[in-house]
Amino acid sequence: MTAADKLHFEVCVAEILKEEYKNGENIGTYMEKRLHRTLKRFFESDEANHEVSVGPYIADIKRDNEIIEVQTGSFYPMRDKLRYYLGETDFHITVVRPLPHIKWCIWIDPVSGEVISRKKSPKRFRPKDIMRDWYYLSEFIGSERFTLKFLLLEEEEYRFLNGWGKGKKRGSKRYERVPLSLIEEEIFSGAEDYMQFLPDSLGDTFTASEYMKKMKLTSFGTYSALNILCTIGLIEKGEKQGRSYVYKRK
Repeated sequence: MTAADKLHFEVCVAEILKEEYKNGENIGTYMEKRLHRTLKRFFESDEANHEVSVGPYIADIKRDNEIIEVQTGSFYPMRDKLRYYLGETDFHITVVRPLPHIKWCIWIDPVSGEVISRKKSPKRFRPKDIMRDWYYLSEFIGSERFTLKFLLLEEEEYRFLNGWGKGKKRGSKRYERVPLSLIEEEIFSGAEDYMQFLPDSLGDTFTASEYMKKMKLTSFGTYSALNILCTIGLIEKGEKQGRSYVYKRK
């Protein structure tokens, strides 16, 4: 990630905002959200390569021998599409997932539309924090034609104060995610990129509970991570010792 990349991202943010203003659009009034539009512009400036048919599916970006899919939410809905791309085409597939590394929470009155508050969230998301969701990509991660790219962003998240509880924040509806700047990227395209999820301090053998404690993951996140590490051949699932399976480095 270079300074030029970060500047290019900010230019894309400004261009999308200018286009919305020119067309009389407001946040949340269009089908394709600003975050998604910005990321497509960042990765491919030529809109002729946006929204291109590939078999029964529409690729966010298709150019030369590459397809890029921007996924702002869970990986679960895109499994069939990725299965088709990798099984029925020769394209290299890149999945891009933005994460709010710096997030400003903006709360909106659901009736008047007035901004009630703008506060910085203490949570800084990194790829490991959504490890549970990686499970849905397990069957694709071992492919040499598959790359997973995370963009760590500074962004604003607009939410309605329409939930429950004293502050009406629990269960509230998200209105829009607005990108501000690009901070960092993390790319996973080969086994060596996944070594960060297999620290030396674990030793040559370990149980799932030992892995969960070391990596500070949830139980679902631990299962997902171990499944991925087995898929790409960094570890193997051994015999049971007591009630737990033992995993071994390969």
